[in-house]
Amino acid sequence: MKAEDHRKVAQWHMKQADLHEASGDYSCGCPADAQSRRIIEIVDSGVIEEEQECSLN
Repeated sequence: MKAEDHRKVAQWHMKQADLHEASGDYSCGCPADAQSRRIIEIVDSGVIEEEQECSLN
């Protein structure tokens, strides 16, 4: 993906997070796939580096 596409995806996710928080229910039932779980682990670790491929395997 291009950088602008990553930003669009991130913008969509941020809006979803805002909507979930506003509803007072922090768990919407959206499934976290393997890639999302890996991204969460990366962010939680505090080490975010540029990926050269859109694959987190």
